[in-house]
Amino acid sequence: MGQDNSLIRENGRAELSGTTATARIISPKAVVYADENMLSPLGYIANGKAITVGNPRRMNRDLVPLVIYGRLAFIEVKDIRYEDANISDDYNIKRGAPREHDVDVTIQQPEERLSENNSAYLTLHQYAAGSEVKNAFYAIEQDDKDTMGGFLLQLIHRPPNKRFFWGAGLDYSSVSTSNMSFGYWMVSPTLGYALVKSTFFTIDIYGSLDLAINSQIEIKTNSEKEPSGYIWGPQVNARLVLFPEAKYHAVGGIGIRKYSVSGYQTLKDANDMDVVGIKSVSGITMFIGLGMEFR
Repeated sequence: MGQDNSLIRENGRAELSGTTATARIISPKAVVYADENMLSPLGYIANGKAITVGNPRRMNRDLVPLVIYGRLAFIEVKDIRYEDANISDDYNIKRGAPREHDVDVTIQQPEERLSENNSAYLTLHQYAAGSEVKNAFYAIEQDDKDTMGGFLLQLIHRPPNKRFFWGAGLDYSSVSTSNMSFGYWMVSPTLGYALVKSTFFTIDIYGSLDLAINSQIEIKTNSEKEPSGYIWGPQVNARLVLFPEAKYHAVGGIGIRKYSVSGYQTLKDANDMDVVGIKSVSGITMFIGLGMEFR
């Protein structure tokens, strides 16, 4: 049957290299193991299922390797019948009768385990928040400042054999002068897709529908406190993750935010006169930071 198979990986998936063969399950339930010592059963494959297997293992000639949901696994030779024409029927006959296994579980895909394949990202960002923020600062402070800065703490679940990922983040952004400040805390449910996946880098695109859980404008020269407002809207980003399979990785990217604002349509200047406030926040975001995978 050729030389012993080895394991290779392409885009994070396990594959069999070398000679492979087509086989069919002949046991009512054929147990699949995660190790060659047959100590960690993953589940079973039902009778009649066609599978692709490698050559019997050198450590245990009663086992053959196969790939289940991107991971290397093992199955007993007595549970299969080879269907390739280049393998003699005599080999199948000499193996003896198939054995029925007393199991009641099915093979679980690794991405179903939400406790695994999770990463945390901490990034610093900066963006020009738009003309309405600039005009509000100029009307009150005679300063056309509009650049908001802050940070994002993001948790991401990335299934190992999927390009889609999802998670959530907590975002803080603010802009201020000596007399006036504007800032918010925002939650960001996230859904993304990996355009490119490799050992050295990953290119992701992802979006979120953001909602401020707290926002505030403060004007120190005013006797009355400014009301709290509401901010919500989408953002879309593209990022580059370096060394994504390592425990720690670097990340950087660019995106766009477009938020609607209510509660700040009218503000009061230092003379307690009404001025046009803020109805929207939008701009191009740039960010950089670090990620950590939870093993």
